[in-house]
Amino acid sequence: MEITFSELKQRDVINLIDGKHMGKVCDISFTFPKGDVLGFTVTGCKGFRFSKQEIFLPIKSVVKIGQDAVLVKFGKEEPPPPPKEPPRCPPPNCPPSNCPPPQNRRNYDEYE
Repeated sequence: MEITFSELKQRDVINLIDGKHMGKVCDISFTFPKGDVLGFTVTGCKGFRFSKQEIFLPIKSVVKIGQDAVLVKFGKEEPPPPPKEPPRCPPPNCPPSNCPPPQNRRNYDEYE
């Protein structure tokens, strides 16, 4: 895909980690004379209108450049949820004396 800087400059930048709008692309950094793109500078929408914050996004954080927006993964990702606790006593291999009593079951000993 080929894109000009003037087309890229108009695109919004969305962070996929938290879903927030980071701003718009305002500059590109590249190497000279080779021409490898190092990353984008994004003018953020934080703070007052006169104090816009600039963020440099390395090219490795760019996930996709679409028709309307640039999708990036930037910042700390949330850790995955902890694994579920294994059942305390699996039914097939469990001796009855070690198992906790089942919840909401009737005791049939009182009927005999």
